[in-house]
Amino acid sequence: MTDNQDQKFKGVGTFPVRAFAPGVRATSTHDQTTLLCGTGALGYNEGNQAQVKGEKHMAYGRLDVFWPDGQFKTFALVENAVSVGRSSGNTLALDTNTISRYHLSITHDGQHVFVTDLDSANGTFVDGVRLKPNEARPLGGGEDIQIGHLRLIYHQIDEMPTQPMKAVEEITQRIETTALDFRVEMVGPDQPFSPGAHMSAEVAITNTAATARRFQVKAEGMPAEWIRIDRSELELDAGETATVQMNFRPLRRPQSRPGDYSVLVRVFPSDRPDLWQEGHIPVRILPYNGFGVALENDTIQRGESFRLHIHNQGSGILPLVVSAVDRSGALRCTLSPAQASLGPDQRVIVRGQCKPTRRRWLGNEQTLSFDVQVRSTDAAAFLAAVRGAYVDRPLIPRWSAYMLGGLGLAAAALLVIFVILILRPAPQPVINSFTVSSTLVAQSTPIEMYWSVQNVEHLSVQVNGTPFISGIGPDSVGGRIDTKTLSGDVRVSLVGENGDLQASASQSIQVYQGLGEGTFTVEPTQLVRYVVQSLRVQWDVPGAVTTRLSGLESFSNLPQQQTSFGASGEITGVAGIPRDNLKLTLFAQDEMGNTREQTIQIPIINPECVPAGPQIVLYAGPDARYQVVGTVPAGAFIVVDAQDSSGQWLRAQLPGGLAGWGVRAEFSCAQTFNVGDLVKELNVPQMPPASPTPTAAPPTVSPAPTGTTAPPRSVGTFTPTPTTAG
Repeated sequence: MTDNQDQKFKGVGTFPVRAFAPGVRATSTHDQTTLLCGTGALGYNEGNQAQVKGEKHMAYGRLDVFWPDGQFKTFALVENAVSVGRSSGNTLALDTNTISRYHLSITHDGQHVFVTDLDSANGTFVDGVRLKPNEARPLGGGEDIQIGHLRLIYHQIDEMPTQPMKAVEEITQRIETTALDFRVEMVGPDQPFSPGAHMSAEVAITNTAATARRFQVKAEGMPAEWIRIDRSELELDAGETATVQMNFRPLRRPQSRPGDYSVLVRVFPSDRPDLWQEGHIPVRILPYNGFGVALENDTIQRGESFRLHIHNQGSGILPLVVSAVDRSGALRCTLSPAQASLGPDQRVIVRGQCKPTRRRWLGNEQTLSFDVQVRSTDAAAFLAAVRGAYVDRPLIPRWSAYMLGGLGLAAAALLVIFVILILRPAPQPVINSFTVSSTLVAQSTPIEMYWSVQNVEHLSVQVNGTPFISGIGPDSVGGRIDTKTLSGDVRVSLVGENGDLQASASQSIQVYQGLGEGTFTVEPTQLVRYVVQSLRVQWDVPGAVTTRLSGLESFSNLPQQQTSFGASGEITGVAGIPRDNLKLTLFAQDEMGNTREQTIQIPIINPECVPAGPQIVLYAGPDARYQVVGTVPAGAFIVVDAQDSSGQWLRAQLPGGLAGWGVRAEFSCAQTFNVGDLVKELNVPQMPPASPTPTAAPPTVSPAPTGTTAPPRSVGTFTPTPTTAG
């Protein structure tokens, strides 16, 4: 199945994407214009325009509407305000009592499309999430919209390669390094989206060099076919800034795994690929729902069973409940399994049997209809139904009434048959069906089993040929297997016995080691500002195939030699000078692509000291010959942020942004840091020339206790270290 094709079971259409339904009509209440879809009055030309009665109107999208019985209709969205509901006053009036009179609206402001729930009774669900009443939600194309028993899919007609987005200040990442002669800023998507829809990010590149340069842009972190870059290589004049559009569009297929993706964007000069800047853009892909059903044999008779095929065509786990309904009450139907949970692209076969509630002995043959309904038990609660028929043949046809005279002979024959039935051997056990909840499970995740059997005295379950569960009664319809001790390819078999006779059925299951509860530690647990310190990071994540650590680039200027690790690892000796709270994030991924992340926040405090004596005299430079700029009285806390090259003087922060130098021996500092590890300030004020005329002493500055005041922070920016390859 491709993204633009219909997926169909036998006799039942499920997800049409490009087709129009012949004979579908929608009446607009705004201009009393009737649109005839698929009859020749409405079509698409190359300019994505809808033609209505000789006039051309630009269609910005279309809406596919699906009914539970498999029928669907397609509507072109032309008007900027479209209302949907069961009332004839709507732009799109849908005949079903499971939705409100005015249920939802779809609006178009010229650039974006929004869907709004009009405070409906049963609610509006977009990709399984219920909308808040009267709150607009943007549509990007490909979303599943559930209202009542109807399922709607919105398709955007304007297939632009990129979708510009307004920059959001809080998610802008600015990358600027003094060692390089260009600057990079990134704006990522501001909301999650589903496969089939698309969102954009912007990468702004500024050439700060004195000459023109050519740059290249690379991106990784999700499947390559999901990422489109409008300009992967561009040339900028000196001082010029250009924007590169990155469009993320995951394919609407079950294999498009939902979750959080960290897209690594790297920008480098074409002539110097060893000098690059990079940043991560977080992208969240939502799951989408959808399934198809088909009845393999829609006509059965006594003793026969039907087979219902169910296919999860979505990208998320789909819990389902299956039931058979006969509104006349003439039939009683049983299903196995009656419920299942399907993974993406997974299929299951449900077997069922129907019997008349009242056995007819005499009469004519008649056909009784029943409906097999499949309902998802998630928030969307989508319902699909297919119809079957049961042929009821009476034991004695009506014409046999004329043979009542031979009842005596018939009674004798019945007696003989009864004796034969008593003396005949036990019947062969039969396993009608045997299914499992999933053929791919993580270790320690239980496996649900469902079965239907006949002529069985007792059942047992074997795993890889070894008895696993025994003593199961013949009336049971399912069981559960604990996978804590299982791994790899596992074969689960159901064995039914009747006397000396035996029947079995098997299912192959793959048990993989998922991500377990691991450890992630960072030492020290607290950092001190303006002090050279080193970190030790350790982690161990059972079941992880690869791990990745982010955040160290904001602590140390040294490039990391290794960016990807195994299930466990350790990084030591990473030295840096912290300026703000440090945030380290560990990303882990198992063999099936499932990811997990854990973040540790390391707080930062100021290096504080108090006078060791009555006071500390502070000078404009690290020498007593400099001008006096203030004093620190006894008992007052002061923040020190540097030492001179000799280590004999410390620089202290004063109120109002001032700073002064004092003799190190006059400071008594906290035990939270080593004074010798303070940053060394090499650029000190120049010694003033000696003045022959004495000058008046400067005013004494006595700062109040400052506690642990943090310096101003830069919000929304980060400065990674440029990496030189090789």
